[in-house]
Amino acid sequence: MCCRWQLFYEHFTCDPVMKYLFGPVPSRRLGLSLGVDLVPYKVCSFDCLYCELGRTTDHTGKRREYVPTLAVLEELRSCSGEAGDFSCDYVTLSGSGEPTLHSGLAEIVSGIKEITSRPLALLTNSSLLDDPEVRRAVRQVDVILPSLDAATPEAFQRLNRPVDPLRIESIISGLLALRQEFSGEIWLEILFCRGINDSEAELKALTKAVQDLRPDKIQLNTVVRPGAYHEAQSVSLDFLRRVQSRWGERAEIIASFCSSQLNQGQQASLQQIVDLLQRRPCTVQDMAASCAMMPAEVVKFLDLLKKEGKVRESIHEGETFFVAG
Repeated sequence: MCCRWQLFYEHFTCDPVMKYLFGPVPSRRLGLSLGVDLVPYKVCSFDCLYCELGRTTDHTGKRREYVPTLAVLEELRSCSGEAGDFSCDYVTLSGSGEPTLHSGLAEIVSGIKEITSRPLALLTNSSLLDDPEVRRAVRQVDVILPSLDAATPEAFQRLNRPVDPLRIESIISGLLALRQEFSGEIWLEILFCRGINDSEAELKALTKAVQDLRPDKIQLNTVVRPGAYHEAQSVSLDFLRRVQSRWGERAEIIASFCSSQLNQGQQASLQQIVDLLQRRPCTVQDMAASCAMMPAEVVKFLDLLKKEGKVRESIHEGETFFVAG
Protein backbone atom coordinates (compact mmCIF):
# COMPACT_ATOMS: atom_id res chain seq x y z
CA MET A 1 0.00 0.00 0.00
CA CYS A 2 2.83 2.38 0.85
CA CYS A 3 4.18 2.29 -2.72
CA ARG A 4 0.75 3.00 -4.16
CA TRP A 5 0.37 6.03 -1.91
CA GLN A 6 3.74 7.30 -3.10
CA LEU A 7 2.81 6.79 -6.75
CA PHE A 8 -0.36 8.78 -6.24
CA TYR A 9 1.47 11.77 -4.85
CA GLU A 10 4.08 11.66 -7.61
CA HIS A 11 1.22 12.10 -10.13
CA PHE A 12 -0.92 14.39 -7.99
CA THR A 13 0.51 17.75 -8.98
CA CYS A 14 -2.36 20.15 -8.25
CA ASP A 15 -2.75 22.52 -5.34
CA PRO A 16 -3.04 20.35 -2.18
CA VAL A 17 -6.01 22.42 -1.00
CA MET A 18 -8.81 21.04 -3.14
CA LYS A 19 -12.44 22.10 -3.17
CA TYR A 20 -14.10 18.96 -4.50
CA LEU A 21 -11.56 16.12 -4.33
CA PHE A 22 -10.21 14.48 -1.20
CA GLY A 23 -7.76 11.72 -0.47
CA PRO A 24 -6.98 9.21 -1.56
CA VAL A 25 -8.22 7.69 1.66
CA PRO A 26 -8.12 4.06 2.82
CA SER A 27 -11.60 2.58 2.41
CA ARG A 28 -12.88 -0.60 4.02
CA ARG A 29 -14.72 -1.51 0.82
CA LEU A 30 -12.84 0.16 -2.01
CA GLY A 31 -9.19 -0.02 -1.05
CA LEU A 32 -7.51 3.27 -1.97
CA SER A 33 -10.29 5.72 -2.84
CA LEU A 34 -10.08 9.20 -4.38
CA GLY A 35 -13.24 10.98 -3.23
CA VAL A 36 -15.27 13.42 -5.34
CA ASP A 37 -17.58 15.55 -3.19
CA LEU A 38 -20.65 16.85 -5.06
CA VAL A 39 -22.59 18.56 -2.26
CA PRO A 40 -21.61 20.93 0.56
CA TYR A 41 -21.58 19.75 4.14
CA LYS A 42 -24.14 18.42 5.01
CA VAL A 43 -26.75 18.25 2.26
CA CYS A 44 -28.67 14.98 2.47
CA SER A 45 -32.09 13.44 2.02
CA PHE A 46 -31.53 11.41 5.20
CA ASP A 47 -30.55 12.34 8.74
CA CYS A 48 -29.33 8.89 9.81
CA LEU A 49 -28.84 8.17 13.48
CA TYR A 50 -25.43 6.64 12.82
CA CYS A 51 -23.94 9.14 10.34
CA GLU A 52 -20.25 9.61 11.13
CA LEU A 53 -20.30 13.12 9.63
CA GLY A 54 -22.85 14.43 12.10
CA ARG A 55 -26.42 15.65 11.82
CA THR A 56 -27.87 16.78 8.52
CA THR A 57 -28.00 20.58 8.29
CA ASP A 58 -29.70 20.83 4.87
CA HIS A 59 -32.35 18.11 4.91
CA THR A 60 -33.65 18.02 1.35
CA GLY A 61 -34.65 15.83 -1.56
CA LYS A 62 -34.32 18.64 -4.11
CA ARG A 63 -31.82 18.10 -6.93
CA ARG A 64 -29.79 21.09 -8.08
CA GLU A 65 -26.23 22.06 -8.99
CA TYR A 66 -24.87 22.33 -5.45
CA VAL A 67 -21.28 22.78 -6.66
CA PRO A 68 -20.21 23.86 -10.18
CA THR A 69 -20.17 20.85 -12.49
CA LEU A 70 -17.39 22.18 -14.72
CA ALA A 71 -15.25 23.13 -11.72
CA VAL A 72 -15.44 19.59 -10.35
CA LEU A 73 -14.27 18.14 -13.66
CA GLU A 74 -11.57 20.76 -14.10
CA GLU A 75 -10.16 20.03 -10.65
CA LEU A 76 -10.08 16.31 -11.43
CA ARG A 77 -8.48 16.96 -14.81
CA SER A 78 -5.83 19.28 -13.36
CA CYS A 79 -4.88 16.68 -10.76
CA SER A 80 -4.53 13.76 -13.16
CA GLY A 81 -1.24 12.61 -14.60
CA GLU A 82 -0.20 13.01 -18.21
CA ALA A 83 -2.02 9.79 -19.06
CA GLY A 84 -5.13 11.05 -17.32
CA ASP A 85 -4.87 8.50 -14.55
CA PHE A 86 -4.55 8.17 -10.78
CA SER A 87 -2.75 5.64 -8.60
CA CYS A 88 -5.83 4.65 -6.66
CA ASP A 89 -8.23 1.72 -6.76
CA TYR A 90 -11.40 3.75 -7.33
CA VAL A 91 -12.56 7.27 -8.01
CA THR A 92 -15.57 7.53 -5.71
CA LEU A 93 -18.57 9.85 -5.75
CA SER A 94 -19.13 10.37 -2.02
CA GLY A 95 -18.27 12.94 0.61
CA SER A 96 -20.31 15.43 2.63
CA GLY A 97 -23.84 14.29 1.78
CA GLU A 98 -25.92 12.46 -0.84
CA PRO A 99 -24.16 12.76 -4.25
CA THR A 100 -27.23 11.92 -6.37
CA LEU A 101 -28.78 15.22 -5.24
CA HIS A 102 -26.43 16.99 -7.68
CA SER A 103 -28.38 17.78 -10.84
CA GLY A 104 -25.24 17.61 -12.99
CA LEU A 105 -24.53 14.01 -12.00
CA ALA A 106 -24.80 12.63 -15.55
CA GLU A 107 -22.31 15.16 -16.92
CA ILE A 108 -19.93 14.54 -14.00
CA VAL A 109 -20.04 10.76 -14.44
CA SER A 110 -19.46 11.07 -18.18
CA GLY A 111 -16.64 13.56 -17.64
CA ILE A 112 -14.86 11.39 -15.10
CA LYS A 113 -15.00 8.42 -17.46
CA GLU A 114 -13.34 10.58 -20.14
CA ILE A 115 -10.62 11.84 -17.78
CA THR A 116 -9.51 8.57 -16.15
CA SER A 117 -9.56 4.85 -16.80
CA ARG A 118 -9.81 4.11 -13.07
CA PRO A 119 -13.09 2.43 -12.10
CA LEU A 120 -15.78 4.77 -10.84
CA ALA A 121 -17.79 3.99 -7.71
CA LEU A 122 -20.89 5.67 -6.28
CA LEU A 123 -21.84 5.67 -2.61
CA THR A 124 -25.55 6.44 -2.25
CA ASN A 125 -28.30 6.15 0.35
CA SER A 126 -30.62 4.94 -2.48
CA SER A 127 -33.18 7.69 -1.84
CA LEU A 128 -33.32 9.01 -5.41
CA LEU A 129 -32.99 5.76 -7.34
CA ASP A 130 -36.73 5.68 -8.05
CA ASP A 131 -36.09 8.67 -10.36
CA PRO A 132 -35.40 7.41 -13.93
CA GLU A 133 -33.22 10.46 -14.59
CA VAL A 134 -30.93 9.54 -11.70
CA ARG A 135 -30.68 5.93 -12.87
CA ARG A 136 -29.78 7.09 -16.37
CA ALA A 137 -27.12 9.40 -14.90
CA VAL A 138 -25.28 6.54 -13.18
CA ARG A 139 -25.31 3.95 -15.98
CA GLN A 140 -21.59 4.47 -16.71
CA VAL A 141 -20.58 3.91 -13.09
CA ASP A 142 -18.65 0.67 -12.55
CA VAL A 143 -19.78 -0.14 -9.00
CA ILE A 144 -22.77 1.29 -7.13
CA LEU A 145 -22.76 0.87 -3.36
CA PRO A 146 -26.33 1.66 -2.25
CA SER A 147 -27.61 1.44 1.31
CA LEU A 148 -30.73 -0.33 2.52
CA ASP A 149 -30.76 -0.37 6.31
CA ALA A 150 -34.43 -1.19 6.77
CA ALA A 151 -37.31 -2.69 4.83
CA THR A 152 -40.23 -1.70 7.06
CA PRO A 153 -41.60 1.86 7.34
CA GLU A 154 -41.16 1.96 11.12
CA ALA A 155 -37.48 1.03 11.17
CA PHE A 156 -36.76 3.18 8.12
CA GLN A 157 -38.25 6.30 9.70
CA ARG A 158 -36.54 5.71 13.02
CA LEU A 159 -33.07 4.88 11.67
CA ASN A 160 -32.69 6.89 8.45
CA ARG A 161 -34.96 9.86 9.30
CA PRO A 162 -35.78 10.67 5.63
CA VAL A 163 -37.02 13.99 4.33
CA ASP A 164 -40.73 14.00 3.42
CA PRO A 165 -42.22 12.47 1.33
CA LEU A 166 -39.61 9.67 0.98
CA ARG A 167 -40.98 6.21 1.75
CA ILE A 168 -39.22 2.86 2.03
CA GLU A 169 -41.45 1.39 -0.66
CA SER A 170 -40.17 3.86 -3.27
CA ILE A 171 -36.57 3.23 -2.25
CA ILE A 172 -36.92 -0.53 -2.66
CA SER A 173 -38.69 -0.08 -6.01
CA GLY A 174 -35.87 2.23 -7.13
CA LEU A 175 -33.28 -0.38 -6.19
CA LEU A 176 -35.19 -3.04 -8.12
CA ALA A 177 -35.35 -0.78 -11.18
CA LEU A 178 -31.62 -0.13 -10.88
CA ARG A 179 -30.96 -3.86 -10.82
CA GLN A 180 -32.91 -4.26 -14.07
CA GLU A 181 -31.21 -1.38 -15.89
CA PHE A 182 -27.66 -1.29 -14.51
CA SER A 183 -24.97 -3.50 -16.05
CA GLY A 184 -22.29 -2.84 -13.42
CA GLU A 185 -21.95 -4.35 -9.97
CA ILE A 186 -24.19 -3.54 -7.00
CA TRP A 187 -22.70 -3.92 -3.53
CA LEU A 188 -25.60 -3.45 -1.11
CA GLU A 189 -24.69 -2.17 2.36
CA ILE A 190 -26.93 -2.86 5.34
CA LEU A 191 -25.95 -1.19 8.60
CA PHE A 192 -27.48 -2.64 11.75
CA CYS A 193 -28.22 -0.64 14.90
CA ARG A 194 -29.05 -2.48 18.10
CA GLY A 195 -32.73 -2.35 19.01
CA ILE A 196 -33.77 -0.64 15.77
CA ASN A 197 -33.36 -2.88 12.72
CA ASP A 198 -32.10 -6.14 14.25
CA SER A 199 -35.44 -7.79 15.11
CA GLU A 200 -36.58 -11.01 13.47
CA ALA A 201 -39.44 -9.18 11.75
CA GLU A 202 -37.04 -6.65 10.24
CA LEU A 203 -34.63 -9.40 9.18
CA LYS A 204 -37.44 -11.20 7.36
CA ALA A 205 -38.39 -8.01 5.50
CA LEU A 206 -34.76 -7.32 4.61
CA THR A 207 -34.28 -10.92 3.48
CA LYS A 208 -37.13 -10.58 0.98
CA ALA A 209 -35.76 -7.28 -0.33
CA VAL A 210 -32.28 -8.77 -0.70
CA GLN A 211 -33.63 -11.82 -2.52
CA ASP A 212 -35.58 -9.62 -4.93
CA LEU A 213 -32.66 -7.25 -5.55
CA ARG A 214 -30.00 -9.94 -6.12
CA PRO A 215 -26.99 -7.70 -5.36
CA ASP A 216 -23.51 -8.87 -6.32
CA LYS A 217 -22.42 -8.39 -2.72
CA ILE A 218 -24.27 -7.88 0.56
CA GLN A 219 -22.06 -5.91 2.92
CA LEU A 220 -23.01 -6.13 6.58
CA ASN A 221 -22.03 -3.26 8.82
CA THR A 222 -22.72 -1.76 12.22
CA VAL A 223 -21.84 1.37 14.16
CA VAL A 224 -18.03 1.60 14.39
CA ARG A 225 -17.63 5.37 14.70
CA PRO A 226 -19.46 8.01 16.77
CA GLY A 227 -22.82 8.64 15.14
CA ALA A 228 -24.88 11.78 14.78
CA TYR A 229 -27.25 10.57 17.51
CA HIS A 230 -26.38 8.52 20.54
CA GLU A 231 -29.30 6.16 19.99
CA ALA A 232 -27.11 4.52 17.33
CA GLN A 233 -25.54 1.52 19.06
CA SER A 234 -23.63 -1.35 17.48
CA VAL A 235 -24.83 -4.93 17.22
CA SER A 236 -22.50 -7.79 18.12
CA LEU A 237 -20.13 -9.54 15.75
CA ASP A 238 -22.00 -12.75 16.56
CA PHE A 239 -25.22 -11.18 15.27
CA LEU A 240 -23.53 -10.13 12.02
CA ARG A 241 -22.14 -13.64 11.59
CA ARG A 242 -25.62 -15.15 12.00
CA VAL A 243 -27.00 -12.78 9.36
CA GLN A 244 -24.08 -13.57 7.08
CA SER A 245 -24.78 -17.28 7.38
CA ARG A 246 -28.47 -16.68 6.72
CA TRP A 247 -27.81 -14.72 3.50
CA GLY A 248 -25.17 -16.97 2.02
CA GLU A 249 -21.92 -16.56 0.15
CA ARG A 250 -22.64 -13.08 -1.25
CA ALA A 251 -22.79 -11.67 2.29
CA GLU A 252 -19.65 -10.30 3.92
CA ILE A 253 -18.96 -8.46 7.16
CA ILE A 254 -17.24 -5.11 6.63
CA ALA A 255 -17.54 -3.71 10.17
CA SER A 256 -13.80 -3.44 10.67
CA PHE A 257 -11.12 -1.04 9.53
CA CYS A 258 -7.56 -2.01 8.71
CA SER A 259 -4.99 0.76 9.04
CA SER A 260 -2.55 1.20 6.17
CA GLN A 261 0.95 2.56 5.86
CA LEU A 262 0.81 6.14 4.71
CA ASN A 263 3.39 8.25 2.94
CA GLN A 264 4.92 11.42 4.33
CA GLY A 265 2.13 13.65 3.03
CA GLN A 266 -0.56 11.62 4.74
CA GLN A 267 1.50 11.33 7.94
CA ALA A 268 1.74 15.12 7.93
CA SER A 269 -2.05 15.35 7.71
CA LEU A 270 -2.40 12.94 10.62
CA GLN A 271 0.05 14.99 12.67
CA GLN A 272 -1.83 18.17 11.79
CA ILE A 273 -4.95 16.68 13.37
CA VAL A 274 -3.03 15.54 16.45
CA ASP A 275 -1.43 18.97 16.88
CA LEU A 276 -4.84 20.63 16.66
CA LEU A 277 -6.36 18.25 19.22
CA GLN A 278 -3.47 18.82 21.62
CA ARG A 279 -4.49 22.48 21.70
CA ARG A 280 -8.22 21.94 22.17
CA PRO A 281 -11.00 19.35 21.77
CA CYS A 282 -12.64 19.46 18.35
CA THR A 283 -15.56 18.00 16.45
CA VAL A 284 -15.10 16.47 13.01
CA GLN A 285 -16.38 19.71 11.50
CA ASP A 286 -13.94 21.79 13.55
CA MET A 287 -11.03 19.71 12.29
CA ALA A 288 -12.22 19.84 8.69
CA ALA A 289 -12.40 23.64 8.80
CA SER A 290 -9.08 24.10 10.61
CA CYS A 291 -7.09 21.58 8.55
CA ALA A 292 -8.63 22.39 5.14
CA MET A 293 -9.92 18.83 4.74
CA MET A 294 -13.24 17.28 3.83
CA PRO A 295 -15.18 15.89 6.84
CA ALA A 296 -15.12 12.42 5.24
CA GLU A 297 -11.32 12.63 5.01
CA VAL A 298 -11.01 13.64 8.68
CA VAL A 299 -13.13 10.65 9.71
CA LYS A 300 -10.80 8.23 7.90
CA PHE A 301 -7.74 9.73 9.60
CA LEU A 302 -9.43 9.61 13.00
CA ASP A 303 -9.95 5.87 12.53
CA LEU A 304 -6.20 5.40 12.15
CA LEU A 305 -5.36 7.69 15.07
CA LYS A 306 -7.84 5.98 17.40
CA LYS A 307 -6.32 2.59 16.58
CA GLU A 308 -2.91 3.97 17.47
CA GLY A 309 -4.26 5.40 20.74
CA LYS A 310 -3.39 8.96 19.77
CA VAL A 311 -6.93 10.36 20.00
CA ARG A 312 -10.06 9.50 21.95
CA GLU A 313 -13.69 10.53 21.96
CA SER A 314 -15.39 12.73 24.55
CA ILE A 315 -19.10 13.54 24.78
CA HIS A 316 -20.06 17.04 25.90
CA GLU A 317 -23.65 18.25 25.96
CA GLY A 318 -24.68 15.53 23.53
CA GLU A 319 -21.98 16.32 20.95
CA THR A 320 -18.95 14.17 20.09
CA PHE A 321 -15.56 15.83 20.50
CA PHE A 322 -12.12 14.35 19.96
CA VAL A 323 -9.14 14.95 22.22
CA ALA A 324 -5.47 13.97 22.01
CA GLY A 325 -4.14 11.03 23.99
